[in-house]
Amino acid sequence: MEENQKRSTRRKNAERKRQIILIVIIIILIILLSTIIVNAVSNNKTKEAAYVSNENIIENNENIEKVNNIVVENEINAIEENLIIEKVNNIEAPPVKNDKGTRYRLEVNCEQNVVNVYEKDENGEYTNCIKAMLCSVGPATPSSGTYSLKKYGGWEWKALFGDVYGQYATQITGNILFHSVPYTEKYNKSSLEYWEYDKLGTPASMGCVRLTVRNAKWIYDNCATGTKVMFYSDSNPGPLGKPSEQKISSEVNYNSWDPTDPDSENPWRNYGKEAPPVSEKENKILENIEADDDNDEYVNDEINDIFINDINNNIMDNVDSSNNGESSY
Repeated sequence: MEENQKRSTRRKNAERKRQIILIVIIIILIILLSTIIVNAVSNNKTKEAAYVSNENIIENNENIEKVNNIVVENEINAIEENLIIEKVNNIEAPPVKNDKGTRYRLEVNCEQNVVNVYEKDENGEYTNCIKAMLCSVGPATPSSGTYSLKKYGGWEWKALFGDVYGQYATQITGNILFHSVPYTEKYNKSSLEYWEYDKLGTPASMGCVRLTVRNAKWIYDNCATGTKVMFYSDSNPGPLGKPSEQKISSEVNYNSWDPTDPDSENPWRNYGKEAPPVSEKENKILENIEADDDNDEYVNDEINDIFINDINNNIMDNVDSSNNGESSY
């Protein structure tokens, strides 16, 4: 009996050991399987991350390549633009009337507000000063340096800073031009800022070189592309001295025009040419003519005497007040 119980107990113990071993094996298998699954998932994520990273790298490289292409394209465009600008700067001015090439050299004395014009001599040197022009410079005018006129930038009328306009503008450099005294209306020669005209010979512009219409037109017509313009400051106005221009503000019937403008409509053409007043003697003679038609011979003799005396008196007055033939405006 005891023997049977012992056998039964050993069988139960053996069975329990097998169960424990089986459970341990199952647990180990589960752990291994879990580890494999986790590693597989981790590897997949790593691969996916690496793929995404590679895609990002490729995309970044593509973006970098695009940026480089844009930079290269911009550089090419800049080079092309510079070449175009260089070509434009080297373009000769179209033929213009009285084009003298580089026959002249312009020197702007900023201290004295005078433009001196020099003509090339037989040795190719600019030693002969042929003209002095009164001008007005300003704070932005170059105080030194030599520039070349850009004739292709010339305008008969040019919009200026301050909503005003100038006649016969020629580009010196950038926004610095030769031009007339400003007008308030484009193409309207009777809209001159006469108070600015009276400032010629003193600093008055923003930076351009203001001139009379006559002088601005002379530069516009005669100084071709490449004409040198030198800026300097000196108390000596130049070989011909400092010229003068007529003050016009007080001439209310004329001051809306530049007196030097060659336009046929310029009222200054009639300045000083008004009919002289009729004298008392002339009035009496005219009254006698109307009162007595039968006294024609006497009246005509009287008129001739009066007119001859007046003419002689006028001649003597003109001789006494002679100004050596120079114009008074």
